[in-house]
Amino acid sequence: MKKVLIIDKHPLFREFLKQKLTDDQIEVSMMLDNRDMYSRLTTVFPDLVILDMDEDNSEEMEFLEKKADDFTVSKIPVIVAGPMQSKSYIATLAKYGVIKYFAKPIQFDIFFESIGKVLHNPLSVDLTPSVLDIHRNGNLIFIELAQALNRDKLSLLQFKLTDIIQKESLETPSIIVMLSALDLSFVDGYNLEYLFDNILACPNVQAKNIKVLSFSSFLLDFIDGHPDYSQIEISSDLTKILNDVVDTTFTSSISDLITDKVLSTSIDYGNSTASVDTRFFSDSNEEASSGVKEFSLLNIAIVDADTNVTESLKTLLEGIGANVTCYHSSKDFVDEYKNDKFTLIILDVMLPDQTGFSLLQHIKKQIKTPPVLVYSKNLPKESVMKVLNTGAKAFMIKPQKPNDILQKIFSILNQ
Repeated sequence: MKKVLIIDKHPLFREFLKQKLTDDQIEVSMMLDNRDMYSRLTTVFPDLVILDMDEDNSEEMEFLEKKADDFTVSKIPVIVAGPMQSKSYIATLAKYGVIKYFAKPIQFDIFFESIGKVLHNPLSVDLTPSVLDIHRNGNLIFIELAQALNRDKLSLLQFKLTDIIQKESLETPSIIVMLSALDLSFVDGYNLEYLFDNILACPNVQAKNIKVLSFSSFLLDFIDGHPDYSQIEISSDLTKILNDVVDTTFTSSISDLITDKVLSTSIDYGNSTASVDTRFFSDSNEEASSGVKEFSLLNIAIVDADTNVTESLKTLLEGIGANVTCYHSSKDFVDEYKNDKFTLIILDVMLPDQTGFSLLQHIKKQIKTPPVLVYSKNLPKESVMKVLNTGAKAFMIKPQKPNDILQKIFSILNQ
């Protein structure tokens, strides 16, 4: 069974992630704070570390430095979740074994996909197009669901609601669930039960304080016939629901009520939990307007005419979470090469259309040249010196043991 160590003091992210990984048969160890991270790492020896970073990340950086200096754990890949940072800063984390950096708020479907690739254990992800928005105004929490019911988002909903209720110390939260944009039928029964069970599992939430807006006759029968939901009120009239939970004395306009009483955040609470991001990358299939949310730190090019070598190296490197691109001629590589595309280049100097020496010279003339590891058959001493003098960081004779190759790669990235 694959093992993951989660280091995160934030319960929302930590508990949601633990549940997701456990459901997919992955053993999870957790640290609730940042003390003794290194000791825990060397005790657990996980297949992957998921590390949360705040703006003040001195403790996390100290942990990464210790990890990089210990050959017994240095090859364990790390996925980091943290604030938006510059690409140049994020690139510096590669030498510590960080393979992915996710800027918050995390797009969880892409996050899960990356974890599955590293562990060679694809995680089940519900990609059903779905909109889930949460807003809070004082004691009122407004949940809107549209398009369809996505089980991963319904699972995330429980942790988001719990986080809001606990942070704002809501003793008796009132909840309005907007399902009016959903066309529901008996096939949705399983997911509807999951929705209401997750809401009721949150602290201080009582069925009598849940109001549902829907035009579905099936949903009315579903709630009436379920013993756990008998106190949940369902209506097709938003005004009636709002009359039960907010002061409607000063306006009769539904749009004003929604804007002023539901979607607007009370000034007493600030903006921290007013509108909680639950969007997945698959919702829009576009990068967030604020910038790229996912950064791959290990992008490795292999330039070698021997397909057996490229495939074995590709398998080895993908096992530590690297993105690997293989080229079997210098022309193919030069045609696609960009200055900042790769973290490392593994090069055989014996190429069919051009010597590796010439290609190495071409690479080193570029701006922001990535380090080059020459991996080739035994060469005369003069040729090895020529390789190193031309700019290669290291030379290795084929073949090498997988661990020796990885150790050399991390050594190069750590320079």
